[in-house]
Amino acid sequence: MRNFISVALLAGASLIASAQNYPDLYLRGDITGAWGVQESYKFTREGENHYTLTVPELRDAFKISNSDWTVNLGVPAGDDALIASSRTVRSVHDGENYQANGLRDVTISFDLNMDGGVAAETNVTFTVSGTPVDPTDNRVSGTLPVFYINTENNQPITTKEYYLKATYWLDPMGVEGIEAIGSASEPLGMQIRGRGNYTWRAFEKKPYRIKLDKKAELLGMNSNKHFALLAHADDDRAFMRNATGFQVSRLSGLPWTPADEPCEVVLNGDYIGLYFLTEVIRFDKKRINMTNPDDEVEDWLAENPGMSADQYPWDEGDYSGPWIVEFDNTEDVGQLTIPTLQHCEEPFRVTYKKPEDYVTDKHREWLYNEIVEIDRMLYGNTRAGANWTDKIDLTDAARFFVVNQIMNNYESYHGSCYLTRARGENEKWHFSPVWDFGSAFQPSRDQSKWIWDSEWDQHWIRAMWDNPQFQAEVKRQFEQIKANGLNDIYNYQNAYVARIKAAAAKDYQRWGNKGYGNADMDGKLHEVQNQLRTSISSFATKLGSVVTDPDPIDPTDPENAPVLYLRGDINGWGTSDDYKFSTTDGTNYSLKANDFSGSFKIADSNWGDYDLGFGGGPLDFNTPYTLEDRGGNIELSTSPVKNVVFQLDLSKKELRVRNTTGVEEIGAGNEAEAIYFNLQGIAIEQPEKGRIVIRVVGNRAEKIIY
Repeated sequence: MRNFISVALLAGASLIASAQNYPDLYLRGDITGAWGVQESYKFTREGENHYTLTVPELRDAFKISNSDWTVNLGVPAGDDALIASSRTVRSVHDGENYQANGLRDVTISFDLNMDGGVAAETNVTFTVSGTPVDPTDNRVSGTLPVFYINTENNQPITTKEYYLKATYWLDPMGVEGIEAIGSASEPLGMQIRGRGNYTWRAFEKKPYRIKLDKKAELLGMNSNKHFALLAHADDDRAFMRNATGFQVSRLSGLPWTPADEPCEVVLNGDYIGLYFLTEVIRFDKKRINMTNPDDEVEDWLAENPGMSADQYPWDEGDYSGPWIVEFDNTEDVGQLTIPTLQHCEEPFRVTYKKPEDYVTDKHREWLYNEIVEIDRMLYGNTRAGANWTDKIDLTDAARFFVVNQIMNNYESYHGSCYLTRARGENEKWHFSPVWDFGSAFQPSRDQSKWIWDSEWDQHWIRAMWDNPQFQAEVKRQFEQIKANGLNDIYNYQNAYVARIKAAAAKDYQRWGNKGYGNADMDGKLHEVQNQLRTSISSFATKLGSVVTDPDPIDPTDPENAPVLYLRGDINGWGTSDDYKFSTTDGTNYSLKANDFSGSFKIADSNWGDYDLGFGGGPLDFNTPYTLEDRGGNIELSTSPVKNVVFQLDLSKKELRVRNTTGVEEIGAGNEAEAIYFNLQGIAIEQPEKGRIVIRVVGNRAEKIIY
């Protein structure tokens, strides 16, 4: 047996030496998400240096590299980098990115040339056996309807200020209940522009406002011309923020909640990912059911040719409404700055959204005085006996608050907070509709807090809560929303994620290299649902209510365990299934990496509840180390290394790293646990039944059939 182990050790040492000269290589690029290392894009090696990889699709920028970029094949500067058909490409270390425009069934093969441990000039052959991808169908998942939009002359959309002419058609992609609208050969007319504030400025995946030439029932919604294509580029919580908030709003009974439906979008032939077609806030019989004052003026002008808007016969009642206004957190047109009695770090801005085209000084004066009066009522500086409930509908105010507290949306009264009012002296303001839940489900946020416990100025809501009538109505509305099916919200989320999961993966392929998207939908959904449970439960406790969790969390169930990743240089500090820890009990986590190098940490998908590091120098193998919350980057004493196992006891935050490269790692004691090796002397975590393996226990080794 001793001689047998020696042979195995020699074989393993030979393989290691070969691997050092000719490393494992991967295709790395936009298609792999953040240019990470993925096993599905790993080349197979035949002989010493012949590499082959076949992929079903090849697109965008990419390179051929090992895990730490010490071998890094690309195109020499000045050479043609585009792979448009079968060809052989001269390639060099640290060359330019290869490029491909949607090729199917591509085999990449080459004999790697090495010179003193560095990749030398190598000819890489690309063999394309499939039909090139149709640009209009490039990268769509095939699981959601696809919205095709082409601007006039393919003009880029660069502004929110004016619309571009465009055409569109909608392909339902076989989704039940969705009808096709237009076609590639017969598209319909529309206009499109940018929309949003922070989301327009901060992300390359842009949100858009669209206006159809003719009304249409897009994705089964009520017929209309006006919609938004929301990108939710900032929603890295399984796209659950608005989807959940809108559904809770529907359960609350608020007068109107915008409909929203997921789809994929191809703009000027470019796949731009997963979007959410959403009804925009406006006066309409099927939305906010009031007549738009701007339309009344337009109708009068049409009936009175030669007259101007300045000559419109306003009466005093016209200034009272209808109105749609927003508590705004950015400077905008049509905006009033209110001298609030609330202590605020920034101005209290109120923007009138409708009317917008025909607003006179008297309109602005009426609105200004109205908001100032309510503000004084809230903060106790008004006439005796006056109460803000004389001006604001109590029921809708309570519903709006319940929705946002359940979502723990701690920016809900700071911006994108809408109020509506009908025309008339005795009409009241209504908090509604909901719109933006971008601050919900923040990983670092304590979900048990009140939403006014916020770094943002939450206008009015804390003072509203001090009113006993409001508290009583909030409690009543919370019980009503429970009766309407609040416990079903988790099933709604599960179904929604299942519906968009494939499209979310395509979206991440498109945008993951920009640092946003959702690579791990299941893990993030799990985190969101835990947050939502905490928020609902703590809110119920504050109200003296009881919530029965329909699906109590069992911490020993791995389905409820935190989802953890090794994040570091090896994967661009992103998240990927190749570096996702497995657990059987929610406490003990393990991960095996065939190749590993560089610095790393252990964290969840958002660096939120879990961000474990170590500041005490490199880690030795087979030694336990206690990690620190928000600690420094971790390094191993040996790097790069093969066949390394990371073992984490989450309850103790204790990490042990094992190097299982060869049988020489045999422990000295007879009481050691069994370690298994294949006949080449390489450690294996779990042998297959019926395989011949080497079993080592302490200093004893034997060949067995497992």
